[in-house]
Amino acid sequence: MRVADGDRYVLVASQGGAPKHPAWYRNLKTEPQVEIRDETQVYSMRVREVTDPAERQRLWDIAVLAYPPYHDYQLKTDRVIPVFLAEPIPAAG
Repeated sequence: MRVADGDRYVLVASQGGAPKHPAWYRNLKTEPQVEIRDETQVYSMRVREVTDPAERQRLWDIAVLAYPPYHDYQLKTDRVIPVFLAEPIPAAG
């Protein structure tokens, strides 16, 4: 599953609409530096949970367009499904 926003990736902690966040949610909150593999490319990225309502809605809409079941998952749960944004880590120079 790939949800891209330019050179950034949208990560949706849906867990199929389960009542609790997936385990990896806590992992990202604890350690936001990750590697993301997109086909054969591997990118070093930093993730952040999107809390701004307008930014979250924009990214949520992109995610639902890429994977329509996300909409149904949100309807199945009382929790607001977390959205993360993975952004490239600038190269040291």
